[in-house]
Order: sequence, then structure tokens, then C-alpha cells
Amino acid sequence: MSTPIRSSGRRRLQPSSRAGNPIRRAPNSGASASSISSNDSEHFLPMSNIMNNNSSNVQVSPERSRHHLARNLLAIACLWPLLFLIIPPPTADPAHMAILSAGINSSSKSFTNKFQSIKKRAHDKIDNIRAVASRRVNLAAKTQFLREEMSTLLRRKDIVGYGPDRPRVAVVVVVPQPSNGNNVGRRAKGGGEGDEESRILKGALDAVQSVFLTTDRNRIFIVTVVMDGRGKVGTFEAKLDDIDAGRTMHRHGGEVHTHDHHHELEGEQKEGEGHYHSEKIHTLYNHEGMGVSASRKEAVHFINVLSRKHEQAGIKSPEEDLILLFLSVDSRLKEFDDDNQTWLDDVTDALILSPSIDENQDISNKFPSVAKKDSKVDTKPTKDGTMQPSNAVSFAVDTSSSDTEGNVEIHSSHVGVTLSFDQKLRPRPSSATGQQLALSNGESYPTPLTQSATALRLRTYNAFPASDEALTSHYSADLELSFNLWMCADGIDVIASSYARVVVDPVILSSSEKDISGPLAARIVSAWMSGHGDDVYADKIIRAVAERSAQDSIIGMTKDHSMSDRKILVDKIKVLNDMLVRISSEAKHSSSFPTGLGQKCRPFSWYAQNVHPQNDFHEEEDLNDAKKRAWMNGPTTKQEGATNENNLPSKPLNKDNMNMAIISKASPVNIKYVDASGGHAEHPHKGATDENGKFGYVHDETFLIKNPPTFEIKDEKDRGVLCKKGDPNYQMLTKKVFVDLPNHEAAEKRAEHGLAKKGRAKIFCLVYTIEKNHHTIPAIKETWGKKCDGFMVASTKTDRELGTVNIPHEGPEEYNNIWQKVRSMWSYVYDNYYEKYDWFHIGGDDLYLIVENLRLYLESEEIQLASNGGQYLPNGSEETQTPLFLGRRFAEGGNMDRIFISGGSGYTMNKATLKTLVVDGLPKCRPHFHTFSEDVMVANCLRQRNILPYDTKDEAGGERYMPFAPGHHLNYHPPANPKDDWYSNYSINCKWGIDHCAAKSVAFHYIKGDLMRRMYAILYHYC
Repeated sequence: MSTPIRSSGRRRLQPSSRAGNPIRRAPNSGASASSISSNDSEHFLPMSNIMNNNSSNVQVSPERSRHHLARNLLAIACLWPLLFLIIPPPTADPAHMAILSAGINSSSKSFTNKFQSIKKRAHDKIDNIRAVASRRVNLAAKTQFLREEMSTLLRRKDIVGYGPDRPRVAVVVVVPQPSNGNNVGRRAKGGGEGDEESRILKGALDAVQSVFLTTDRNRIFIVTVVMDGRGKVGTFEAKLDDIDAGRTMHRHGGEVHTHDHHHELEGEQKEGEGHYHSEKIHTLYNHEGMGVSASRKEAVHFINVLSRKHEQAGIKSPEEDLILLFLSVDSRLKEFDDDNQTWLDDVTDALILSPSIDENQDISNKFPSVAKKDSKVDTKPTKDGTMQPSNAVSFAVDTSSSDTEGNVEIHSSHVGVTLSFDQKLRPRPSSATGQQLALSNGESYPTPLTQSATALRLRTYNAFPASDEALTSHYSADLELSFNLWMCADGIDVIASSYARVVVDPVILSSSEKDISGPLAARIVSAWMSGHGDDVYADKIIRAVAERSAQDSIIGMTKDHSMSDRKILVDKIKVLNDMLVRISSEAKHSSSFPTGLGQKCRPFSWYAQNVHPQNDFHEEEDLNDAKKRAWMNGPTTKQEGATNENNLPSKPLNKDNMNMAIISKASPVNIKYVDASGGHAEHPHKGATDENGKFGYVHDETFLIKNPPTFEIKDEKDRGVLCKKGDPNYQMLTKKVFVDLPNHEAAEKRAEHGLAKKGRAKIFCLVYTIEKNHHTIPAIKETWGKKCDGFMVASTKTDRELGTVNIPHEGPEEYNNIWQKVRSMWSYVYDNYYEKYDWFHIGGDDLYLIVENLRLYLESEEIQLASNGGQYLPNGSEETQTPLFLGRRFAEGGNMDRIFISGGSGYTMNKATLKTLVVDGLPKCRPHFHTFSEDVMVANCLRQRNILPYDTKDEAGGERYMPFAPGHHLNYHPPANPKDDWYSNYSINCKWGIDHCAAKSVAFHYIKGDLMRRMYAILYHYC
């Protein structure tokens, strides 16, 4: 978060462990004697400051006072017997007194005077001791009072809490900006309560006040109010202070009362108060405006820090898992006339299952959402035996309305009312099914979406894998919260017979807060509907959102009379659909975008089928939708119908097919050439040099096919080397892999006689090397290179006869800088050959390409269908194309979210992919980075544009692109633990041994020396 968050003077906390944005007090907010500083002891024991300040005004410490008092009392104890010698007992015997008087007659007067003097001094000393002792006792009494108050405070349940079976609640209220952000902090012209900003602030105060009215204050841990896009609002702050100080109605236990003022800690309680109110409200300020999702995240971060601080101070048990309540500003908790039961009791019962519940008891009858739990979620007991399922409680919603005179009427909702969404992701009311209601006898039922107030355990929220800070509205944030709860946790319940109800004022929040925009819908779709075959849902929702946005945008628009209404709408839908697809793709590279949900959570298809069955995404269009679509598409002629019929594939890509999911992610690309060279002034578009080092050289890529060298076996010795039998390479090339020459020749004849719909696929082959390896090029030219329609060797020296071209690049010519070399190579190919060819293949100088098999594969119905979006075959007149990225897929480090194509056997791209890579990708994808892993870099760059590696296995599961020589794949078998070997760890769903390679394999790697010519001799029957 780039914007610091400022807090009010209440409960100020500056967590030093938080990197980035500290929470700090707003400027000029002042500090009071009751303010809580960032020091741990001061923060949680504010009375210690008061105690220390009072003690510091006395010269003698309490400890020294006790020592002085003890010494004085000891002196009294020693002197008191003398008093009996001076003051006779009233019952003394007269005879005894006479004997005593006779014995001391001679010195009686002197002795009496001395003891009278001692007596007087003793009485004076006693009086002084009593005076000092009185002062010390008063001081000690005050000190003891403060200590007892502190001890009482620490023993209070609102500080220590109730433990795991009765946790406290932390409330989050986000105060959003008005729909017009310029109105923040201002009143509309004419003032009053009618403007949006005033309604929002009043709603926020009512929401906070309702928490204190309906919740035992002892069980409120903190109420965090996030002022999004605002600074301090004086009157709002003052009213929050009144609520926090108890000057408004609030609940303590079963009693609801108020106080005139918040008393100071003194030795006596003030009449009518009787207890101390600890501070419960904390305000966060965000001047720039973050949106609801980011504001909630920041508030929960503060709550987590506060909770840890309490645990460190020993005033909160780690077993106490706080309940987190998200409360919207348009909602207030509903009041009930019950002194003994509150909404928090009902919610606690739903979220914390007490140890009294038998472990074999079926809790799904009470909480239906928990019944849907599977292995993605684990509900474990705590140390004291309580069960804590990762579910949530969504509060039942009543609504309020007011007439012109200000009279408010509450409209109660019926049992079974839930919230869901339509195919445009818009919220809509729905109902629980009879089966869901019967499961719990109507006591509770699941809801697809959370509503205006949602309670869950703090640890449940902390475990969520998705927290997209770009979701700015309340509804979009609630949509993500709902998906987290259903797909990654235990779901959401509404408790019908509960005090967990809110009253919603529908006029407080603007429509933008209660709906979802196209860009936010695209982010939701991109995050939660990718993988597991969920792309069919994503496509349908994106299309529906585009249609909705297009219809909304043309309302009231001045008509273009040169276009029909239908064409205006259709064009608008296409533009918006493309925009949303692009936003969906670009969203994946933003900082807060959730990743890896496919591995962490259930698929969206599970949610659609189990939680949201009312919204059947696979159902046929209703009559109105069909009429609308027919109107938008216009009349279909017979000729057009025939064309569509001819373009239907014999075997369509299955919707559940992984490759269908892969191509559905990518946006269609207009394949018209766009000049990206920038005048060839800078790398990677500087171009090539001729033999003399002069830039501007353009290689003739057809030189090899025009003058192909003849393959010859030189002599018997050469034959013996090339045709040696029995080794693993020979076995794989004779028992499994072959060149499909019959189909290749048939396709050539069809193209030659004009019997094919279009000509054969034109392939440009690109090899990279350096001058010292030029000796490897003749074997390539003699074998597979001459079969390419265009051929070029990118090197460090231009040799026209050999076909090598010097293409300078940024940085040194070294192995650790191949990325820069490949950037310049692809830029050169795009700048000079893009419009001439259909496909582009790249590999090193140890690559062997079976061009006939590659061409047949690229011309196959599967690949043609995939390049046209997966539904219809192309007819050759298309202006757009679906990007395809073909080759041997590897999962980097076994990570399925980082799949790339091995550069060893090379990779094949169609025009759409090459254009995307060069025009859009290379300028942005680490343009100055130096590395050898160019294959990983290209895959990362294309992944950022939603172009993923296509799975090129054949129908039998054999790989077409091989990263090693044929014999290596014949003999290789993975270790018992595949992760022990990088190759098996990186491989994806492979077969091993002879079944590893596809019969019509396309490419092999590490083909060096005589093996290049040997493979050609074996495959083309020279042996």
C-alpha cells in the first residue's frame, strides 16, 4: 500500500514489525492523559502511568514509608513498660505502694521529675509518630487503591476475554467515498442530511452505535472504523468519542444504559457510573482512498497486531480466536428485547462448536454449509476440545424505508431468503431450496453470497488465499469474500432463528457500491475461473458483462444514422469484450492479484453445481435471449449457413479439454502487420549486418529450398556408421517413430491441384549458433533444413553460402546472454518475414526437426480449430487468430503455475503469438536482462499476456517434441521418487520407454555429429 494510514488518538499503535506503511496518529490530533501510547506497557496498562505519576509527587517512596513506620513502632514497643513505672495501676495494693514509697523516699522527687520529663517526651514522640503514620497510611491507601483498581482491570473479562469457547468480537466498518469523490467531507448545496456524504457518515455512526447497543461491551475487542479517502471529520470524530466513552446508550451484560461523562480513575466512583470503560473504537485514515477490499485488509492487519500485543502482554489467551464482523455502513445490527441473549451468542454457537458436542454427531444438520466441506478444509479441535469450522455467518437482512415525514418502517425478510448473482455477476435475491431448509428444520441454510454483515473467525480470514486490493466496491469485496468462504473454506450460513439480523437502509450506499463494474468483474473471473475447465464459465460471464455494459453505454447516446442500432450494439459488445479479456489477462500481473487458486481451492465448477445451482451456466438461452441475440446478429442467409456448416469440425474440442481451457485464456489477435522496428535504431530491432559489418542486410530465407543440397551416403564406411542397427536410437526410429510420408505426399498433391481449401502451411525455421559451430550447419541443410519454406541461421558472422546471418544484440555474445540474442532474432524475423509465413519454429544447432510431421500437425483439424478459437475451422479470410505456443511442456521446478516450453527441441508459434511476443512482449519483458534461459523467459513473457503452452501430446499420450535423442527416451525411466530427477520432476503426465515418443514425433534435441545424418538415413529409408 503506497498510502500511509493515519489513526485517531484512540488506541494509537505503531507496529514496528510492519514493513511499508506504519499506522500513525493523525497530525494535530493531540494526546490526552487517557491516550494509549505505542509503548507496550502503556498501551495495555494505561493506569500504570497514572500510578507512577501520582507516586512521583511524594518524596518518600511507599517502600521507605513502610520501613520508617516499622522503626517507630519498634521504639514504642521498647518504651511502653516505663509508663507502668510512672503511672500506677488503679487497682494497686496500698501496702505495696507504702513499701515502695519508703524505699525511694530520699530520691523520690528527683526521680519523679525525670520520669515526668521522659513521659512528656514519649507522648510528644507518639503524637509525631501518629501524625506521620497517618500521612503514610493515607498514601499507602491511595497506592493500594490504584493497585487494586489495576488488578481489577486485569481481571476484567473485557480485557482478558472469555477464551476459545467464548471469544470477543472485532468489528470492521469501512466508510467508503461517495460515488463522486469530490464530495468527500462536504455537504451538498443547501446542507442537510440529504447529500450522499452525510448519509454515509450518519450510516457509519448508526452502524457503530448498533454494535454497542446489541453487544455486551465486555465482549467487544475493538471496533475498527476505516475512513477511506478521508481525513478527520470533526463532528464525526466527536460522536465516535461519545459512543466510545459511554455517553450514548450501550450494553453491559444484560443492562443497557448511558453515562453523563467518562470518569477519571480515582479513589472513589462517581454516582451512577460504577464501572470503568476501556477504549473500544479505533479509527484508520486513508486520504488517498484504497477501496473496500484493501481497507478491510488493513483493518484486519491492525486487529492481528493488536491481538498479538495483547498476547505478549499476557492479557489475552492465544487460544481465543477472535470473531471478525464485517459490517456495512448501510446496515445496523437489529435490537431485540432480550437481556440474556445477543447476536454474538448465536454467532459463537455457529462458529465455535463447544466440546459438549459429541464427535460423532452430524453437525451438518445444524450448519448445512459445513456439510459441503471436503479435503480442501480441515476442521480441528483446539486444546480445550472446541471445534472451529472455517465457515461464516451471514446476517439475515431486513430493510427500512421512510416516508416524507421521516417515519421509518422496518420490512422483515422471510426465512430462506439468500443472495446470489446472475450471469453478469450482478447481485440478485434468491431462496434456499426446500431440501436445504429441511436439512436443519429451517434453523439455518446456506447462501451463495454474503450480505451486509458477515461474521467469521479471524483465523479463517487470515488463511484466505485471495485478497485482491483492487476490488474497491462493497459488492466486489463481498463477492471475493464469498468465493474464499465457499471454494477455500466451509461456506456461509444464514441462521434463521437468530438475533443475527441487520436492518439495511437502501438509500445510504450508491449503486456503484452495490454492483460490480466490467473491469472488476474481469478481475474476479480471471482469478476464480481459470483452470479445472472453468474457462467456459469465464467466457460466458465476460460476454454477458460486455453485453450489459454495451447496452448501458448506448442508452441516450446520439445515434450514428449511418449504422443500424444492431450494428452499433454488436460493435460495442465486441470492443468491450476484447477490453475485458485484456483486463482479465493484465490483472494477473498486478501485485495483489491472487495466484494459484487452482491448487488451493475448489474449482468454480464445483461452486456452480453445488452452491449456486439456480444459475445454470450451461442452460439453453431463454426465448428473450435468443430473440435478442438473433436481432444483434442479423438475418442469416443460406450461403452463410452453408459456410458455417462447412466450418464445423468433425471432432470439436471438448469443453473439458485442457487445451480448450488453454486457448480460451488467450485473446484473439489481429494478425495484420504492425511496424514495431522504431526505425531500426535500437536493439532488438537494429537488424543484421552483411559480411562487411554494415547494418541493413536482409537474408534470402528461400535460398535453401531453391537450391537444396542432396543427401548422399558417401561410401560403405559411411553407410556402416549411418545404418548401424541395434542401438537405442535405431530401435526408437524403426519400432516407433516414423515420417508420415503417405499423408504428406497426398497433401502435396491436393495443394498442387487446387483441391485443398487453402495452400499448405508455410513454416519458417530459425536456428541459432555462433561462428565456431558453423561446421554443424551443413548437416542441417542436407537433412531437415531444406524442407522448411524459409530457413535462416542466426549467428555471429554472415555467410551467404552457408546461410548464416550476424544479428547483433545487447550485451556480450555468450551462453549467459542467449535471452538478448533470441530477442534480436525474433525481432529480425518479425520485421522481415512475418507476412510471408504461417508458422515459426526456433531451435539450436543440435535440433532435428521432422518437417513433414510438423507440417501435417500444424494443418490438422485440431490445430486449425484451436487457432480459430476452438469452435469453427478457419476459412482463410480471418483477420484475427488465437495465439498458439507449441512444444514440449515443462513445469518449472514441478510448479504447474510456471509451465514453459523446453528450448532444446524448440517451440513453434503462429502469427498471433509471434506478433504478440515482438510487438507487445519484448519491450516490456525484462528487456535488459542477461540469462541463458531464453525458453523460460519467452514463456514468462507470453504467460503475462495469457498465452500458455499448448499440450502437444498425440491421442495415445506420446510426446511430439523431445528434449533428448530418441535412444535416451527409449531407455529412460524415472526414479521411485520423480522429484529426485529434474527431468521427471519437470515432466507433465508423461509415459516412459517406447511409449514416450509419439509415432509422428516432430523434434529431437542433442542431435550432434553423425547422428544428424543417421536419423535422416533411417527415417527416409536410406538404410
